[in-house]
Amino acid sequence: MKAFTRLAIITTLATYLLIFTGGLVRVSGAGLGCPDWPKCFGRWVPPLSVSQLPVDIDPAQFNFALAWIEYVNRLIGVAVGLLIAAVAVMAIISYRRHPKILIASILAAVLVAFQGWQGGQVVASELAPLLVSVHLVIALVIGGLMIYVSQRAWYLERPDTEKESAYPAGLRMWVGLLWVLALVQVILGTQVREAIETAMHDFPLLPDSELIGAVGVMKYVHPLLGAVIAVAAWIIVFRLVKAKNRPSPIVWQSGWSVAGLVLVQLLVGAVLTFVGIPAVMQVLHMWVAALLTGAILVSYVALGQAQEG
Repeated sequence: MKAFTRLAIITTLATYLLIFTGGLVRVSGAGLGCPDWPKCFGRWVPPLSVSQLPVDIDPAQFNFALAWIEYVNRLIGVAVGLLIAAVAVMAIISYRRHPKILIASILAAVLVAFQGWQGGQVVASELAPLLVSVHLVIALVIGGLMIYVSQRAWYLERPDTEKESAYPAGLRMWVGLLWVLALVQVILGTQVREAIETAMHDFPLLPDSELIGAVGVMKYVHPLLGAVIAVAAWIIVFRLVKAKNRPSPIVWQSGWSVAGLVLVQLLVGAVLTFVGIPAVMQVLHMWVAALLTGAILVSYVALGQAQEG
């Protein structure tokens, strides 16, 4: 049991690392660093120089840095896929009597297999914005499933973890709603990104400071929902940490993580809106959003365990 929990936690961390590297690929322009899939310039290992390119490939397509950024992202993706497959196999062997863990593990394995195929479609489409957005959302769902599996396995080893805490009635429902809103906000963020990319393509001379203005009504909807989420998160976190009995370390840490992450996200969003669209801020904005959805889910699962206890 402990080995499964450790593997599930490691896999969860690796999944969020993959989300980060995926964002790095996105903002660096490395998405087509390898123009084919699953190989890279017709090779299982990217070329180290133009001289190693196949004769039928235009050397102008090759960029050493971009090819290797995309290749490393694919390697991490394969590693995460194998880890999730191992979690699913262990769940089938050892957790048949725990359907919540079993089903979530198998679903994560199915989704990661689909994600691998869908990644190939993203490359084949030459980074169609809609397919890129779907790729990110699926990654977040996989990350959420791995958080769920990890926590459930953790609580099986420590069934009394949440028994000493008493949380306000209905709070779990509000945490669940906050998670849904955060996921919707991520989806809206992908729409903003798609609009910006379209504007960059149609108006290549438009400065970064004016690109936000090209996204239409979404430039108001996205930050407004972000502010709503931030206020709601702080209200919910305050109620969590002020529980009748002291919250468990998991609830305490995840709650304050949510509170901190929404503030960081508001700050980064303000920079992107009023200063420009630097690549480092784009990566940070996406990754903080991923971490925020994960932290909210940790609190949600913990509250569920408290109710069951």
